[in-house]
Amino acid sequence: MIREENLRCSPMLSVKGREEDLAYAPAPWRLKECVETGMIFLANPPAYEELNETFAYEVTFARESQARRQAEPIRYAVSAMLKRFRANVLRRNKILGMLQTRIARSPSNSINVLDVGCGWGDLLQQMMTSLPSHLRERVIPHGVEISRALAQLSGEKLIGLGGRCVHASAHDGLQQFPEDFFDVIVMSSYLEHEAKPLAVLEKCRARLKKNGVIIVKVPNFSCINRKIRGAKWCGFRWPDHVNYFTPTTLADMSKRAGLDVVRMSLLDAHPFSDNMYALLRARA
Repeated sequence: MIREENLRCSPMLSVKGREEDLAYAPAPWRLKECVETGMIFLANPPAYEELNETFAYEVTFARESQARRQAEPIRYAVSAMLKRFRANVLRRNKILGMLQTRIARSPSNSINVLDVGCGWGDLLQQMMTSLPSHLRERVIPHGVEISRALAQLSGEKLIGLGGRCVHASAHDGLQQFPEDFFDVIVMSSYLEHEAKPLAVLEKCRARLKKNGVIIVKVPNFSCINRKIRGAKWCGFRWPDHVNYFTPTTLADMSKRAGLDVVRMSLLDAHPFSDNMYALLRARA
């Protein structure tokens, strides 16, 4: 039985505040909302060690995909078809586009890019192959990944691209890089997995160059689809999604970490999208 004193408090607070239970999570998981900060969070997330293999991304993703396919086969098939259409026909990848733009604007001779929670290393590989040669030769790709299997796959790709992948939690892996080092840090579908998101954002801020930026993509808890679908919302993943952000709470956490939101327009965080995007920069 899980004791209340052992539960995690809001990731924006150092001590437990007023909290309300939300009836979305299946047992034994406990989803709460912090009254003071508005943050939605899993109070009993898996330990970092369990994310190596037991609750590794590739394991939970496959399990969740299978469950959704069985529960709603028509919806799942339509959703998968639309994703393939956007990726293969429209060639739409907003994170990649934002990343390419920031690299093109960087004045650095050596452009260090970090993907936190880099998974299979696909984003960094796409980034490198998509860049024109005069930019590609200036870019060094780096990754941090907690899953043992995915870190190995990413490492093999990044070594061939002149970079490397650190197998560790983001909290520990960031410490292997010096301060004032990165031009761009990417957190695409990562912050919702991190039990210590504020601490990680603070570590990222310290490792940004003067004009460096952080690109963020997270599920949008305030979207209309979540309100309609309830517990069946595609943004819920148990137990590896441990934070659920709204535009307000993402901006608030960024501010607490010493970061300014320099871009989060209506198109980046509109209510009809399950995801939202933001561009962060260290406060001067």
